[in-house]
Amino acid sequence: MRLNTLFAVVAPIVMLLPLSAHADWPKGEREKYMAQCTQAATPQIGAAAAKSHCACGADAIKSYPAADIQSLMDNKATPELQQKALGQIAKCKANTPAKK
Repeated sequence: MRLNTLFAVVAPIVMLLPLSAHADWPKGEREKYMAQCTQAATPQIGAAAAKSHCACGADAIKSYPAADIQSLMDNKATPELQQKALGQIAKCKANTPAKK
């Protein structure tokens, strides 16, 4: 009976451990990403669309571990991680209207 009680307490904690590995953006990095992204995208698609596209991209990779996000921002990510992130961000292009 005690084992069942212990299991009931420990099981939910163990199930939440993978979620703690996927944190949000490191402090200040999302803002840095948004500034760089909107500056680069605005000439091609306009300011409003650039802001929307960049926010979508930031949301697309925010579930990555903080260390991965940091390595992407520092240009120290592996080619595989870069391709994975670019693939996620590229999905936002379909939702971004063209500049008029």
